[in-house]
Amino acid sequence: MEQQEQLLKEISLMLERQDMLSKLTESQCLDEYGYSETHCIDYIGRLELPNVTKVAEHMGMTRGAISKMTKKLLAKGLIEKYTLETNKKEVYFRLTDLGQLLFDEHAKRHKRWEKRDMEFLSRYSADEVETVYRFMREFNVYLEKQIETLAE
Repeated sequence: MEQQEQLLKEISLMLERQDMLSKLTESQCLDEYGYSETHCIDYIGRLELPNVTKVAEHMGMTRGAISKMTKKLLAKGLIEKYTLETNKKEVYFRLTDLGQLLFDEHAKRHKRWEKRDMEFLSRYSADEVETVYRFMREFNVYLEKQIETLAE
């Protein structure tokens, strides 16, 4: 049991340090936006014809949650709504200039994070990485089930 407790402490410490590193390395313009808002902007910037349904599917969130989030992003001037001439019913989103700035900053931060941590991971064999990957994948599935149970 002691090893399991130590592992949980190390996971917690890793998350705290990842958060601290993000705050130290990211642009100030991202400070006031949460993880979900930043990733919602990212998907709107990357998806073709992004709407509530597509963003929800990619983020693994409900359409209601995305609808609420896009209202906030609209109010903050980060995204705007539009419709197609061929279909006035379906509402899509695109980034404003400010939204594009945040999108670009997030992409830069992600590239720096990936480069930094890939250097660390290169110390380990493919088998070791596979073991950790399997653990993390299974742990994330477990956490997702816990979220679903609590959300019901």
